[in-house]
Amino acid sequence: MLEFESAYRKPGNTLLGLLFGRDPFDFWAGRLYVGLWGAVSVGAAFLGTIYLFLAVGQYGDWDLWRANIHAPFRAFGLHPAPFDQGGAWQIVVACATVAFIAWALREVDICRKLEMGFHVPIMFSLAISAWVVLQIIRPIWMGCWCEGFDLSFTGHLTWVSNTGFRYMNFYLNPFHALGVLGFFTTAMILAMHGSAILGIYNTDKDPVTEEANADNFWRDYVGYSIGEYGIHFLGFWLAVFTLVVSDLCILLSGTVFTDWVQFWQWHLPWISQ
Repeated sequence: MLEFESAYRKPGNTLLGLLFGRDPFDFWAGRLYVGLWGAVSVGAAFLGTIYLFLAVGQYGDWDLWRANIHAPFRAFGLHPAPFDQGGAWQIVVACATVAFIAWALREVDICRKLEMGFHVPIMFSLAISAWVVLQIIRPIWMGCWCEGFDLSFTGHLTWVSNTGFRYMNFYLNPFHALGVLGFFTTAMILAMHGSAILGIYNTDKDPVTEEANADNFWRDYVGYSIGEYGIHFLGFWLAVFTLVVSDLCILLSGTVFTDWVQFWQWHLPWISQ
């Protein structure tokens, strides 16, 4: 244990302890905090992995590149399906969802222990929302688990391609365009921030002087210096924006809009008049 770690490894202040007064999972395994949600997450991930490999074994070999754990057939609707006809997909999706959400709650416990904000679990939860929207919310809205994407290398990519053609030109989906813009902008902004920090502290010069030079650099070449704290908030909100529009990108496809080409022709009746 590093010298400063003992100050953070204090018991209590967990969600389970807050609700029931005690938390038997409030301990560390080496340098990894366990907690109730950590145990649930690892257990769900382990169970889901077992079912994943059992489903792969249905094909007579263990070729992970070729195996396709497909979503249930349309005939099953929103009902449970037999294991070899989509039931395996349902089990793995359920286990993965529990594992993801439990890990986010584990992060909440860690934030409570460190007495810090919940920015990390919030961001992780938004990433989880993409999975939940794609595999649970949208299929329920469309009335069939078959709308979820297959759990395989080739099956997943085939699903993406087929979905693009199914709703005509998917590149005309405005939320898809905004999501791509958000991903690249967030990556660029945070990469520029990271390079500025490394340029300051990986030198033998005075950090205070170099920090002022970094601010001057941003002002001279970018036109505005948001500051070392502001850049993190900018990255946070850019990521929030990106994940929200990414959720809308797929959620609205097939539910509200079935033709993204037609979406851009709303103005034609106005022109004809």
